[in-house]
Amino acid sequence: MSGHPRISEDDLHAFIDGELDATRRQAVEAIVRADPTLAERARAYSADKDSLKRAYANANGRPLPSQWLAMAEAAKKTRPVSWRLVGTIAAAVVAGVIGTLTFQQLQPRGTSEIVQAALEARATNAGENIAIGDAAQAHEFDDHLSATLAMPVKVPDMRRLGYHLVGMRLFPRAGSSGSAELLYRGNENQLFTLYLRRSDGKTRFDQFARNGLRVCVWQDDVLGMVMAGDVSTAAMQRLASLAYSGLTS
Repeated sequence: MSGHPRISEDDLHAFIDGELDATRRQAVEAIVRADPTLAERARAYSADKDSLKRAYANANGRPLPSQWLAMAEAAKKTRPVSWRLVGTIAAAVVAGVIGTLTFQQLQPRGTSEIVQAALEARATNAGENIAIGDAAQAHEFDDHLSATLAMPVKVPDMRRLGYHLVGMRLFPRAGSSGSAELLYRGNENQLFTLYLRRSDGKTRFDQFARNGLRVCVWQDDVLGMVMAGDVSTAAMQRLASLAYSGLTS
């Protein structure tokens, strides 16, 4: 984006979602058109949005469970509610009903053991570190990840959203499954981490701010993952969707 005015990730997502006023939309559109790299990122975001719409088309018209509506109403009294996030959670649940992922409960925000473990892993240089060169492909390291977690999984390729795999930290446990942290760098060198380990059996989707980072917990009855980065809520939703699907695709 060198030589052109800079726009934030929030502006870019709002532009894609049609949420900018006419004046700001024209300004952002001009910047995107003038920057091929930014234009490609915008196309990738739009493609992801279209894919989510197609995947969750059956969710249209279905009412949200009363538990979620009650939580959202309570949250409005203390903080602004991201209805885009509520919609994403609803879509994920409906998709689960038809076979993709089943959420049994929506846990409240707050500290949990897996979140603490993920943030500690991000803040330290512990574990077995694997440096990854610029030319390496994410799936070259599938075997390392599968062996550590003791389950068949793949290293998500996050390049569609501008993030490249730069390292892995493995935390194996003798005789049982361990945990792992995948490190990605964005186009502006921002760090995005993906922490993985076996689930405790409780399904969960949650997103919140912690220690200056946006944190997303996505856990089914088999695998738990915690993502963290200095990104917007909308960007984290897209990153989380791509990471979750990339574990098996």
